[in-house]
Amino acid sequence: MIIHLADVPDVVSERPPLVMKRAVNRDVHTPRISVTWVRIAGHHTKMLTRASDRVYYIISGRATFELEGESPAEVAAGDLVFIPSGTPYAFDGEMDYLVMNGPSFAMGDDIELE
Repeated sequence: MIIHLADVPDVVSERPPLVMKRAVNRDVHTPRISVTWVRIAGHHTKMLTRASDRVYYIISGRATFELEGESPAEVAAGDLVFIPSGTPYAFDGEMDYLVMNGPSFAMGDDIELE
Protein backbone atom coordinates (compact mmCIF):
# COMPACT_ATOMS: atom_id res chain seq x y z
CA MET A 1 0.00 0.00 0.00
CA ILE A 2 1.33 3.42 -0.95
CA ILE A 3 0.31 6.30 1.30
CA HIS A 4 0.64 9.82 -0.09
CA LEU A 5 0.80 12.28 2.81
CA ALA A 6 -0.88 14.90 0.61
CA ASP A 7 -3.99 12.67 0.65
CA VAL A 8 -4.05 12.25 4.44
CA PRO A 9 -6.22 14.83 6.24
CA ASP A 10 -4.62 17.33 8.62
CA VAL A 11 -5.40 17.19 12.33
CA VAL A 12 -4.71 20.55 14.00
CA SER A 13 -4.08 21.02 17.71
CA GLU A 14 -3.50 24.21 19.64
CA ARG A 15 -2.04 22.40 22.66
CA PRO A 16 0.66 21.68 21.79
CA PRO A 17 0.66 23.85 18.65
CA LEU A 18 0.93 21.29 15.86
CA VAL A 19 -0.40 19.86 12.63
CA MET A 20 -0.35 16.09 12.12
CA LYS A 21 -1.31 13.42 9.61
CA ARG A 22 -2.13 9.92 10.88
CA ALA A 23 -0.48 8.13 7.93
CA VAL A 24 -0.55 4.55 9.25
CA ASN A 25 -3.08 3.95 11.99
CA ARG A 26 -4.90 1.27 13.93
CA ASP A 27 -8.35 2.18 12.56
CA VAL A 28 -7.42 1.74 8.89
CA HIS A 29 -4.21 -0.31 8.69
CA THR A 30 -2.93 -2.44 11.58
CA PRO A 31 -2.84 -2.65 15.38
CA ARG A 32 0.90 -3.47 15.27
CA ILE A 33 2.41 -0.10 14.24
CA SER A 34 1.37 3.49 13.65
CA VAL A 35 3.18 6.29 11.84
CA THR A 36 2.19 9.94 12.18
CA TRP A 37 3.75 12.95 10.43
CA VAL A 38 3.87 16.04 12.68
CA ARG A 39 4.89 19.70 12.40
CA ILE A 40 5.28 21.37 15.80
CA ALA A 41 6.37 24.81 16.98
CA GLY A 42 6.77 25.07 20.72
CA HIS A 43 6.47 22.85 23.78
CA HIS A 44 5.21 19.26 23.68
CA THR A 45 3.57 18.40 27.00
CA LYS A 46 5.38 16.01 29.32
CA MET A 47 3.76 12.62 28.93
CA LEU A 48 4.24 8.89 28.78
CA THR A 49 2.56 5.92 27.21
CA ARG A 50 2.38 2.52 28.82
CA ALA A 51 0.92 1.00 25.66
CA SER A 52 3.81 1.17 23.18
CA ASP A 53 7.41 1.97 22.50
CA ARG A 54 7.83 5.18 20.51
CA VAL A 55 10.40 6.35 17.94
CA TYR A 56 10.71 9.92 16.69
CA TYR A 57 12.51 10.51 13.36
CA ILE A 58 13.40 14.18 12.88
CA ILE A 59 12.81 15.25 9.26
CA SER A 60 13.71 18.94 9.64
CA GLY A 61 14.21 21.56 12.34
CA ARG A 62 15.58 21.26 15.86
CA ALA A 63 14.35 20.43 19.35
CA THR A 64 15.49 19.57 22.85
CA PHE A 65 14.19 16.27 24.22
CA GLU A 66 14.04 15.53 27.93
CA LEU A 67 13.62 11.84 28.81
CA GLU A 68 13.33 10.87 32.46
CA GLY A 69 16.68 9.66 33.76
CA GLU A 70 18.69 11.33 30.97
CA SER A 71 20.18 14.77 30.42
CA PRO A 72 18.32 17.03 27.94
CA ALA A 73 19.59 16.46 24.40
CA GLU A 74 19.43 18.46 21.18
CA VAL A 75 18.13 16.72 18.05
CA ALA A 76 18.14 17.78 14.40
CA ALA A 77 17.26 16.42 10.97
CA GLY A 78 18.24 12.79 10.58
CA ASP A 79 18.25 12.00 14.31
CA LEU A 80 16.13 9.33 15.99
CA VAL A 81 14.79 9.37 19.54
CA PHE A 82 13.74 6.04 21.10
CA ILE A 83 11.33 6.24 24.04
CA PRO A 84 10.51 2.95 25.78
CA SER A 85 6.95 2.56 27.04
CA GLY A 86 6.48 4.00 30.52
CA THR A 87 9.22 6.63 30.11
CA PRO A 88 8.13 10.23 30.83
CA TYR A 89 9.36 12.73 28.24
CA ALA A 90 8.83 16.23 26.86
CA PHE A 91 10.40 18.35 24.16
CA ASP A 92 10.61 21.93 22.89
CA GLY A 93 11.40 23.12 19.39
CA GLU A 94 10.31 23.69 15.84
CA MET A 95 10.49 20.62 13.64
CA ASP A 96 8.81 18.19 11.30
CA TYR A 97 9.03 14.58 12.43
CA LEU A 98 7.59 11.10 12.11
CA VAL A 99 6.48 9.38 15.29
CA MET A 100 6.14 5.60 15.16
CA ASN A 101 4.40 3.53 17.84
CA GLY A 102 4.57 -0.20 18.28
CA PRO A 103 1.98 -1.45 18.96
CA SER A 104 -0.12 1.10 17.11
CA PHE A 105 -1.24 4.26 18.94
CA ALA A 106 -4.81 4.22 20.26
CA MET A 107 -6.68 7.21 21.67
CA GLY A 108 -6.25 7.27 25.43
CA ASP A 109 -2.77 5.66 25.38
CA ASP A 110 -0.97 8.88 26.35
CA ILE A 111 -0.89 10.06 29.96
CA GLU A 112 -0.21 13.81 30.35
CA LEU A 113 2.07 14.64 33.27
CA GLU A 114 1.98 18.47 33.15
